[in-house]
Amino acid sequence: MTDTFGNTLRRLRLEAGVGLRELARLIEKSAGYMSDVEQDNVPPPSEEVILKISGVLGADKSELLKAARKVDPELSRYVAEEGRAADFLRMAKEKGFDNEDWTKLSQLAEIAKLGKKDK
Repeated sequence: MTDTFGNTLRRLRLEAGVGLRELARLIEKSAGYMSDVEQDNVPPPSEEVILKISGVLGADKSELLKAARKVDPELSRYVAEEGRAADFLRMAKEKGFDNEDWTKLSQLAEIAKLGKKDK
């Protein structure tokens, strides 16, 4: 079972040595709201707020976004701009791709050297 967003946030905040009030101040939210988030009394904040939190904590944004079950705005923009990406994701959803399928697909992309080369 995956951890809740609140538990993940609290763990990362404590690991970073940042107090709840300090985090709230730095992301311009109330300490009460942030306490409610950590206790899972309210839904996770927006993607933009999660990105602010990850920046303040020096945490991996992917971990927080995944715990919140949200998509990185960068990826959303990419899918919106690349119509074939959206088509592919729709097909994957229809076919019910699972974790093993995504692992194999990632490996195939690496083997085929898909994407732009590093400069």
